[in-house]
Amino acid sequence: MDTEQFICEHLVRALKSGLIPSCGLDRIAVGREEELKQLRTDLEFSRNGGAWVRCLRGDYGAGKTFLCSFLREEAWRRGFVVAAVDLGRDAPLHRFEAIYHRIMEGMRTDHFREVPAFEFIVQEWLFNLEREIQRSMALNSLNLERRGEFSTLIARRLSEQLASLRIYDSSFANALRGYYEALQQGNEAVALAAVGWLKGDSNVPAELRQELQIRGSVDKDNAFNFLQAMAALVVHIGYAGLIVIFDEAESIRGISRPDSRNAAYENIRFLMDKTAQGEFAHCGFILAGTADLFDDELRGVASYQALYNRLKPELGRRRMQDFRHPLMALAGFDHTKLYEVALRVRRVHGIAYGWDAIKSLPDELLKQLIDQTTARFGDKFVMVPRGFLKAFVDILDELARNSPSLAVDILATGINVDCIEAVEREEAHLLNHA
Repeated sequence: MDTEQFICEHLVRALKSGLIPSCGLDRIAVGREEELKQLRTDLEFSRNGGAWVRCLRGDYGAGKTFLCSFLREEAWRRGFVVAAVDLGRDAPLHRFEAIYHRIMEGMRTDHFREVPAFEFIVQEWLFNLEREIQRSMALNSLNLERRGEFSTLIARRLSEQLASLRIYDSSFANALRGYYEALQQGNEAVALAAVGWLKGDSNVPAELRQELQIRGSVDKDNAFNFLQAMAALVVHIGYAGLIVIFDEAESIRGISRPDSRNAAYENIRFLMDKTAQGEFAHCGFILAGTADLFDDELRGVASYQALYNRLKPELGRRRMQDFRHPLMALAGFDHTKLYEVALRVRRVHGIAYGWDAIKSLPDELLKQLIDQTTARFGDKFVMVPRGFLKAFVDILDELARNSPSLAVDILATGINVDCIEAVEREEAHLLNHA
């Protein structure tokens, strides 16, 4: 199986399960040219040292999760570290120390999409450091006669590189040094403690913290500093930067205590202001939610004026959406978009399973299927793309297994409306695997 066939089959399998695929999205993306162009511009801005916060607003089925997944794939392709964080009870946005821990747990790279990449990233930094010294000084770390000289040079270079991180938090730099020294000494307990503490674990024993020369733990007062330090580290290693995707942003409205809910909105405002001021270099943050999240004056963004003032649409005579605005509004699918994406899925399905999908399901019959679906759903049609595509893949599977002459009979039964609605009742989520 070649790479293209594998990616196409991955797409089909995800769509058949009613899920948002985690790779190959460019093969089925339609009607989002301006949005995708802006997201690519955002990534390039971060690559060059900029930072940003972007919010996606759209009804269920408008494509928020699709765009987040597309952004993640594009970011990986461009060399970014990406962290997807599910906001909710275990990661409430009003407690950014908990969010920091989730970001560290959720960090993935293009080569480590399926498993947490935090420790790999730190080890990669140290490995590159050793390799740089070996090359520049023609030293062999295995040469016992020059081992002391090699260790001295490593310690010196380590201090030089950690100096840039101390401006964020001295203990952060100390933990990294302690991690390296513990690895050299074979002290697994200290190495694990250092990694845990760097990731925001507040339960590191006091004696291990003392050995690592670190104080306290990640808390609400230093969590943002730690995030900036980690972003600086990933760039120093050679990555383009850090992109953080907040999934389940709608959950903020569900925070019962007004002070906690306002604290969550304040954290978003803080990120917006700091990125606008040039802090969090090489970082990007994206949140997605429905109109209620942004417009609800009792529990939504509109209830917290400091943030709402930064996100509310600009009033005036402008007729076209400003995609550079921090709030990007997503329109739902229409008849034309669904037909276009169906054409692409048909092609992808044919590549995935090696059959002539176009011959078996010609354009004329495909148009009839779209017409049937739009007629059945009426105004609710803009909210059913995932459900439709799941049912559509089922039809393609049946056509691939049977004679093409059965296409008319299969399409005569149309799309199962109950199946579509069942899929749409389930919220879309980012998948942490390829």
